[in-house]
Amino acid sequence: MSKILLACGGTGGHLAPGIALAESLQSQNHETLLMVSSKIVDQQMTAKYRGLNFVAGRGRGFGPGLINKILFFPSLFGAIYSSLQLVRQFRPSVLICFGGFMSLGPAIACKLSGIPILVHEANRRPGKAVRLIARFAQSIHLPYGVRIRNITAERQHDSGFPVRQEITPTARDIARQDLNFPSTGRLILVTGGSQGAQVLTRWVENNLELFKQNNIHVLCLTGASGRAGEVNHPTSVIRYLSFCNQMASAYSAADIAITRSGAGTLAELATCRTPVVLVPYPFAADDHQTANALYAVEVGMAQMIAEKNIEKLNDAVFDLLNEPSKLQAMKDALARADAHNHWERILKEVLDLAKEGGAKK
Repeated sequence: MSKILLACGGTGGHLAPGIALAESLQSQNHETLLMVSSKIVDQQMTAKYRGLNFVAGRGRGFGPGLINKILFFPSLFGAIYSSLQLVRQFRPSVLICFGGFMSLGPAIACKLSGIPILVHEANRRPGKAVRLIARFAQSIHLPYGVRIRNITAERQHDSGFPVRQEITPTARDIARQDLNFPSTGRLILVTGGSQGAQVLTRWVENNLELFKQNNIHVLCLTGASGRAGEVNHPTSVIRYLSFCNQMASAYSAADIAITRSGAGTLAELATCRTPVVLVPYPFAADDHQTANALYAVEVGMAQMIAEKNIEKLNDAVFDLLNEPSKLQAMKDALARADAHNHWERILKEVLDLAKEGGAKK
């Protein structure tokens, strides 16, 4: 049995694939430890995975703003020091990084300790941490067709997004029942990801009367600091939740979703075949959410509305709801995307590196 360290956390998009990979590794009797952040979103997501082992790591993002950039460096030194201590105690055979500020300290610590490193980038524009770690990682796993400049081609691989075991599609009526929504009427899922999106929550709040008139239910996920509550009408249920631990049911119950365009959200939407209108977060690092959304539109699995054009969202949503053929075409494209989400190579390479590391000990 090998010991495998996973550096993830900070956002749902970094944490979810770490959990998914750890589930697969543990099912093959390997010991895993996931380094996560102390943010609320990490605490909420990890609470239900009692079979996995988590430890809070140190670190902070590089910006925005001058003060945050200055504070980044002492935080990084602290993250490297604490990671070195963890590496000595846990003695992993391999480290897998999923990007973000939680990855850099452990990656440097493992490099200094001679432990092989694999890095996974989910977004179509690799982040700063991934670009740096890629310089000394053994292997870099990237979305199809994406490459990092000045890194040897043989270390870069097309790869998929690890999806948690619980994200499996269920029958619409069963999913509605799980969420306590009526089986009749159409349902819109609105989510801004683990951080929430005020612009999407306001869109729901501004259209309550329209939802009532059209017998539409809404499940609006508002993020860790967002509102919660319910607005009931005989033909319309509008529910606000700050966090949902039944995402497979939420995707499956919805006729259409309105979401940000993180890579994890897109992979889960594809798994559950949920048609979607994407509203990319315009201030994401390197504008990676727009890049993700444009690719999703290109392959036919989504439509996109820029946040600055949020007034066009009503027309886009109701056009899809009133055109079953468009929804079906989108579902077909989502099915193709899911079929091509091959992340078995990541699992195999982790196991190969772990085996090599174990043989050297």
